[in-house]
Order: sequence, then structure tokens, then C-alpha cells
Amino acid sequence: MEPITRESLRPLLDLQRVDLALDRLRQRKADLPEQRALDDLTRERGETQKASVEKQEAFDKIAHEQTRLETEVSTIEEKVSHESARLYSGDISSPKELAAIQAELDGLRRRKNHIEDQLLDVLEEREQAEAELGAITTKLSELDAKIVDATSVRDTASVEIENELSQNEAARGEILPRVPEEALELYGDLRPKKNGVAVAALEGSVCRGCGVSLSPLALDQIKRSDDLVRCENCRRILIPA
Repeated sequence: MEPITRESLRPLLDLQRVDLALDRLRQRKADLPEQRALDDLTRERGETQKASVEKQEAFDKIAHEQTRLETEVSTIEEKVSHESARLYSGDISSPKELAAIQAELDGLRRRKNHIEDQLLDVLEEREQAEAELGAITTKLSELDAKIVDATSVRDTASVEIENELSQNEAARGEILPRVPEEALELYGDLRPKKNGVAVAALEGSVCRGCGVSLSPLALDQIKRSDDLVRCENCRRILIPA
């Protein structure tokens, strides 16, 4: 095993820079903003599709009622035509029977007027339902277009992350052989305990890992040592500038 020297520890700073970059990339990959945006659009489309189905069912119900009323009006008109023909045919001479036919005609016409009023209301409901259904259909089309765009953006971001991960993994592979094994083991042990930052530059008397100035005694020991040294405050590995 090669002895640790100050120069042999300097690659640790490069290793940490690469590892922090990998941490950020993996975190972004796990919680990709572009994926969240796509998920939100997909969820909105699902809710809109559900509303579309409900509006279509309401529209179909109205259309069915319209058909029923129109059929009833048509049936009444046929009866009116038939009874009117009987009334004016001259074949019936009984005043009582003629009066009965006239009464039935009056009742049929009243019924027809009532149904036509209902039909007008249904036609208004249909017009409103058609407008609402059209608006939802338009919204679905817009969401579909947005989902296509968002999927493309997500895929592009994913490819970029994978490329950066590969580049940083390759860089890490090049750095590892330059780091002493003992220092590498300590670095791996410290990283999870120090929020990913196991190594700090020592600039003047300040540890850039915790921002604390080291004591004169610690600085003197570091100055005299060519071995692995650690911050007396945060215990990170120190690399003198």
C-alpha cells in the first residue's frame, strides 16, 4: 500500500465534486420536474375524460327525451289528422258522436301544445349540453397536445441526465485509482454522515467544510504533517490549499 501524502489526497476534492454531481443527478432523476409536469397533465386529462363521459351520458339522456317527445308529438298529429278526417267526412251524423270527436281533438291539441312546450325546454337543455360537451372535447384535445409536448420534454431531460450520469461515472472511474485506499475508505464512511461532503479545502486557517477557523495548534500540526488530517471541528478530511 502506497503511503498517504498531501499530494495523493488532492484527488479527493475532484472525487467529491463528481460524487456531489452524481448525487444531484440521481435525485433529479428520482424526482424529475418534467415527469411531475407530465403526471399533472395526465391526471388532469383523466379528470377531464371522466367529466366528458358524464356530460356525454347527460347529453344522451336529453337526446333520448327529445326523441320520445318528438315521437309523441308525431303520434298526436297523426291522431288529430285521423279524427279531423272523421269529423269532416260527413259519414257521421250523430251530434253526440261528433261532439265526442271534437272533444277528443281539443284534448289532443292541448296535449300536443303541452308536449311542444316540454320539447322546447329539452331543446334548450340539449343546446347547453352540446356546448359543454364541445368545450370538454376541445379541452381534451388541448391536453393531448400538451401531453405530447411534455412527454418529449421529459424524454429529452431523461436522456440528458443519463448522459451526464455516464460522463460523471466515467470521471469517477478515472479518479478512484489516484486516491489512496485508506483515504478512500474514510471518505466513503464520512460522506453519508456529512451530507455528502466528506472532504474540505483548508484555506488559510478556515475549514471550508464547516467555516470554522482552526486553532493555532491544529494548524501547526497540519503544517508539519504530510499525512491525512481532519478538521478538529467537523472531522472532515482536510486538503490544505
